[in-house]
Amino acid sequence: MSRIRKVYLDEKEIPRQWYNLAADIKVPPYMSPDGAVPPEAWAPVFPMNLVEQEYSTERWIDIPEGVLDLLSRWRPSPLHRAYELEEALQTPAKIYYKNESLSPAGSHKPNTAAT
Repeated sequence: MSRIRKVYLDEKEIPRQWYNLAADIKVPPYMSPDGAVPPEAWAPVFPMNLVEQEYSTERWIDIPEGVLDLLSRWRPSPLHRAYELEEALQTPAKIYYKNESLSPAGSHKPNTAAT
């Protein structure tokens, strides 16, 4: 039986929300020697909208239009289905990932530069 491993999304099919695992699993709080780190403690380091997303327990988080616009311009790489991982975890979930290991610059550089 042949299984489809690569999925190419049309621009209209690009997800408009991120799924937040913290809504469905217990995520321990960020800790410091003084106890749990409050969100406002990250303000000198990160924009607050990123901090709010990190601390959110909402199941779905909207992807900002500006980010969607940038992603649709230069992110044509396909999603890969992780069948073996699904089987190893014995999960009914469908797990996909983006393989950008062939990017000579490394995907983190353009992803960060686009923000």
